[in-house]
Amino acid sequence: MKQAYLFSKRLWKNLHFLMFLNGFILASCIYFFVQSKYENGLFSEIHSDIENKLGPNDTDDSVVVKALHVCHDLMSNRVYSFTGPSKDFGPAAGIFRSAQVDLMTSEGACGSFSEVLARIIKTFHYPVRIAQMKAGGLFAAHNVVEVYTGTHWVLLDPVFNAYFVDRNNHLASFNDVHQDWAYYSKQVPPGYDMKYRYEDVRYTNWSKFPLVGGAMEKLLVLTAGKEYADGISLRVVFIDTWGIYLQIALLLESLLILAVIRIVIRRRLSLHPNTRITVKNLTKYLKLPTEASS
Repeated sequence: MKQAYLFSKRLWKNLHFLMFLNGFILASCIYFFVQSKYENGLFSEIHSDIENKLGPNDTDDSVVVKALHVCHDLMSNRVYSFTGPSKDFGPAAGIFRSAQVDLMTSEGACGSFSEVLARIIKTFHYPVRIAQMKAGGLFAAHNVVEVYTGTHWVLLDPVFNAYFVDRNNHLASFNDVHQDWAYYSKQVPPGYDMKYRYEDVRYTNWSKFPLVGGAMEKLLVLTAGKEYADGISLRVVFIDTWGIYLQIALLLESLLILAVIRIVIRRRLSLHPNTRITVKNLTKYLKLPTEASS
C-alpha cells in the first residue's frame, strides 16, 4: 500500500503524465458535450412535436397526456425490434446508459419507457419522478411516471399508454389508484397486464448503494423530512446522463489545470516544496529578479 501511495504521489507530480491526463479529460469533455447536444436536440424536437398538437384549451392534464401518447407511439414498435443477446450499442448503452439509447431501442422495457417519458416531460418544466411499482410482492416489477401538475402528482404508464381519471374528471395519482383499484381497473386499456394492481410504490432503491445508501436516506430524512426522502427519485436527478458526465469531466479538468499551473509555477520560480503558493509569495518571488538586476 505504501509503495502504491508513493508511486501515485510521484505520478501526480509528473508534468508529462498530467499533460497526457489533461488531454484525455479534455477529449472526454468534447465527447460528452457532443453527445449531450445531440440528445438534447432529440428531446427538443419531440417537445416541438407535442407543442404543435396543443391548443388554447389544453390544460396541464392534457399536456402530459399528449406527451404520454407521443412517447408510447415512438417506442412501442421498437421494443420488439431491439431484442436478443447480440445487441451492442457501444458505451452510450453500456457504460453511460443514456436516454437516447432508451429512445432509440426501448430495450429496457418499462424502465426505458419511463426514462424517455420523464425526459420529455422535463422539457415542459414539470416536476417528474419515476415510480417503482410493487407487484406480486416485489418492488420495481413495473415502472410508471408521476408528474406534478401544480396541485398533485398524476400517474402515467407509458408502456400501456395508460392514465386514470378520477370522479372529478382530473388525472388520478398513484395513491388514488392504489386506494380504489376496483374503480380504476375499469379504465385500463386493451392489453393491460392486470397483475399490475398498484399495490405499493417506491421512488429510490437505497439498498442499491452499499454502505452509503442507508446513510444518504437517513441524512435526507433528518434534513428534509421523511416525506421528501421517500418521494425523491434519483433516476430523475441523474436522467441527463451526458450533462452529468460533462459537469464531472469539467470539474476534473479544472482541478487538473490548477495542479499543472501549480507545478509549473514551482519549477519556473524554483520554489521550495514547502512554500505555499499564495499571491503574497508569488509577488515576492516574481520581484526578486527585478531587484537583483537593479
